[in-house]
Amino acid sequence: MSDNNIHFTLKDQLKKYRHLFQKHFQTEHFPAGTTFNINGFAASHPYFLLSGTVYVYTTSISGQERLIGIHERNTIFNLDSFRKKTEATVTTRAQTNVSTLSFTLDDLDPLLREEPDLYRDLLLYTADVLRLMCYDATEQSVHNVRTRLINFFLLYIKDRDTPVVPLSQERLAAAINASRVQVARVCSDLKKEGLILTGKRQITIPSREALARSTRHS
Repeated sequence: MSDNNIHFTLKDQLKKYRHLFQKHFQTEHFPAGTTFNINGFAASHPYFLLSGTVYVYTTSISGQERLIGIHERNTIFNLDSFRKKTEATVTTRAQTNVSTLSFTLDDLDPLLREEPDLYRDLLLYTADVLRLMCYDATEQSVHNVRTRLINFFLLYIKDRDTPVVPLSQERLAAAINASRVQVARVCSDLKKEGLILTGKRQITIPSREALARSTRHS
């Protein structure tokens, strides 16, 4: 299982600076489905996410997108946009309607003068994002689909009040770099073992502890 400091869903890490960003930047609203960055194309700029959910994808050579992380309120996405005239390394897309504050690296200067602690907290936040990316790379080296899927479930529900993974088998397969048939087979086995409950486009985990223990036998 992942380290306790790794979070698949990034949320509220920069909550203390929400009003600071709102003071300096204008709120923008985007509908669900809006794409902010596309892997391999010119990066736009960073956004402070006020509300809503943004999914982060990596893209394979064949063009298949794989979900690698989620941004929710009081976080910054499109971090690679801090570098000017560069290509985006990930695709970011609004899963729901979102409200954001857009800015550039240069725009941060007055905020940093006003709140010097923002230097440190941005560094720590960037480290959280990098840890998630490193975790994802490590997971992809695990050849056992069952282990990858269980670890994905555990990481996904880690920061959530309800242990529900609202993703279809197609989305799960893309997230762990497996086929839908493989995911369906593993889900069927886990359901028979009482480790998950399946519903329409969602998985419920009755016991996080039992699911975590099962990885020892994966």
